[in-house]
Amino acid sequence: MLRALYSGASGMKTLSQGMQAVSNNLANVNTVGFKQQQALFEDLMSQYAGTGNSASTSISQVGLGSRLTSIRTMYGQGPYESGTDITDLSINGKGFFQVTSGDKIHYTRAGNFRFDKDGNLVDPNGFVLNGRPILDGVEGAATGISLPPGENGRNIMPAKATTSITAINNLGSGDRSSDAANPFFSLLSKWNGAADSPLGDSAYSYKQAIKVYDASGNAHDVTIYFDGAGESGGNKYFEFVVGMDPAHDGSALAGTSGAGLLMAGTLTFNSSGQLVNMSAYTPTGADATNLGNWAPASFGADGLPQFTATFAGGGGAQGVGLDLGLSSSSGAWTAGAGSPAAVGSDASNLTGMAGASLAALSTTAYGGSSSEIRSRQDGYGQGFLAGIDINSEGIISGRYSNGQSADLYRITLYRFTSEDGLRREGMNHFSATRESGAAEEGLPDTENFGTVAAKTLEQSNVSMEREFVNMIIYQRGFQTNSKSIMTADAMIQRALELKRM
Repeated sequence: MLRALYSGASGMKTLSQGMQAVSNNLANVNTVGFKQQQALFEDLMSQYAGTGNSASTSISQVGLGSRLTSIRTMYGQGPYESGTDITDLSINGKGFFQVTSGDKIHYTRAGNFRFDKDGNLVDPNGFVLNGRPILDGVEGAATGISLPPGENGRNIMPAKATTSITAINNLGSGDRSSDAANPFFSLLSKWNGAADSPLGDSAYSYKQAIKVYDASGNAHDVTIYFDGAGESGGNKYFEFVVGMDPAHDGSALAGTSGAGLLMAGTLTFNSSGQLVNMSAYTPTGADATNLGNWAPASFGADGLPQFTATFAGGGGAQGVGLDLGLSSSSGAWTAGAGSPAAVGSDASNLTGMAGASLAALSTTAYGGSSSEIRSRQDGYGQGFLAGIDINSEGIISGRYSNGQSADLYRITLYRFTSEDGLRREGMNHFSATRESGAAEEGLPDTENFGTVAAKTLEQSNVSMEREFVNMIIYQRGFQTNSKSIMTADAMIQRALELKRM
């Protein structure tokens, strides 16, 4: 009888613990990222029961009840619900977010993050989400994601000086600056930086203005002037001059007739109007209108000829590559005239690009009217962070008021050899244990790691139907176990009464 009392009591205790798991699941049916728990039971040890049978032919045992063996977490994915902000994140597939606070390292599927006053991306408990910072396209080691406010409480993108301009055009007919002595550099010889307009409208057939930026973020116009330079040997030639507003020239040429001059050169087209070669020269002396004070331009790492621009109040000289659709694979010029003065009227004296490589889109000379095909430059002024975007690969990119965007962080995900070994810490957090194994870092949308969805939250995976069924089972089991105790107690009482009789 005493064993029956013990078995019934152990059953009541075990089922009450199962009921605790059910209650906890139902309490968290709307908790973001919550993972359902399942109570698992096992029987207790049994005792031999004397039956009079030989132990060699029959083993008779009677059990001593049950106990809770484990509370297992069910890591199945929960349903998704639209979030209210771009930083509401969910994981579609395997993985956990890593969040830290001081020396505490936790893991979670709850992605309800927000930026705090210090610019840290935190969960409701102040733990910072971890990710890899991205600088110039290179990812660093995982750390807390933070976009701290800078000047005037804004996250600032510093200004970037222009280092390359692209000017792709179709050049039509036109030969306005014909100079019998210097037909390939007549625009250069007519430049007058001391005049209100360095080149009169009648001096060129086409011009293209491009806005560039100095190191301080100030915008300036750089203009490329084009004009026909005749034909020779089946080729068609155009000359060009690159210049700025002489009033903005901060170089040694400022205040001279050569103020504003940056580069001069020629373009060579075949009979079909396709660009086949070019020359480019930059000034070397104080008198830039002297054709002898020019030398072949240097090349950048990208094989483009470069000029040096010094804008007044703009932070000093800056090298700028010019892309007209042709680059040099060797970064060198072929043999030719060392200066525009030595070219004269003979096209064979023109230098050219060694290893000239034509881009998919290049300047052409198809005739008709001149027109712009493409123009761009890589500089920009200072801007402040206006918003962020997060893609499925976990890359956080910033949108800035200057029209630029930049990758800032990549969210990292983590997985474990045994998720069942994770310890619940409350706050929708888990921590690693020896049983779970060390966390393995990975990136969203890579092998064995899920993707990240922005403005979406993973909800609790608790099934209310399942929990209500379990609730009924545990209730009935508890009642029947209590009934077995009452019955065993009644039997004991009856036995005691018989003894007194």
